[in-house]
Amino acid sequence: MGLDRCEGVDTFEVIATGPQTLIQDGGRAGFASVGVCASGSFDRLSAARANHAVGNDPDCAVLEVLMGGLELRALRSAMLIVTGVACSVTVFPSSGQPARRLFSNRVVDVAEGDCINIGMFSAGMRGYVGVRGGVRAAKVLGSCSTDVMSGLGPAPLTQGDVLAVGVAESGWHPALRELTPLWRAGQRVVELEVIMGPRDGWFRDPAALCSQTFTVGSDSNRVGVRLTAAHPLERVVDQELASEGTVRGAIQVPPNGHPVIFGPDHPVTGGYPVIGVLSGRSSDRCAQLAPGDLVRFRRRQVQNFTK
Repeated sequence: MGLDRCEGVDTFEVIATGPQTLIQDGGRAGFASVGVCASGSFDRLSAARANHAVGNDPDCAVLEVLMGGLELRALRSAMLIVTGVACSVTVFPSSGQPARRLFSNRVVDVAEGDCINIGMFSAGMRGYVGVRGGVRAAKVLGSCSTDVMSGLGPAPLTQGDVLAVGVAESGWHPALRELTPLWRAGQRVVELEVIMGPRDGWFRDPAALCSQTFTVGSDSNRVGVRLTAAHPLERVVDQELASEGTVRGAIQVPPNGHPVIFGPDHPVTGGYPVIGVLSGRSSDRCAQLAPGDLVRFRRRQVQNFTK
């Protein structure tokens, strides 16, 4: 079936989705006061790179693919790229020619009838499929991003869905057909930059956030990345905290002392103290954390914390 969508031309039929494939764009900022978070691509930098590679605006809608396994059939010729992860991208031509086995971070041209298989990721958790012209879907509050917590935006893709893509200017050619990988694969410990506060004074030893290694939990998702601490963070202020506004990248500490890093679909308010907030780049890096990955925090001084 076709998705509810804005202007665009039917371009892909979904053959398989993998564990989860969502439509995401730059998000719906400005609605926190009415209880709606911004949502949008978890790894904003990888999504923007995908769009840039195929000549789109950086906030155009892309496909956010969890772990891989997406398979599409082209209903017309198209240009695409997969960023953010390491994986194979195999094109099975409708002409009967041998399959073309390519890789992520490379611009791929497909013809009508070709099937495109995005393999399971060997590094990273969320890949971004940018398509020349941009994915088109119906917008809610100015965005076609899927918010998994509130249910706003398009439903996750299912087999048989038809994806529309905007009509792009003809005759355009990419300046680069291959991108340098953004995130370093195989890191033993991922380091995330944090600025402390506003509630770091509520903890007996706030420096403990940056002096130990944490493990990413299997229950992490777009709402939050759950960490297990070797030494749980201990509070010294036991009073109840009135609900406060929260932001993406905020590190909230529940009573068990194991931090949660808020992702793009985070609640707009929270009742647990926030010990620190990640930089924008480190917030993006969280999108690629897999269960069992190890994380350390590195403190940044406010005067050096520019992005």
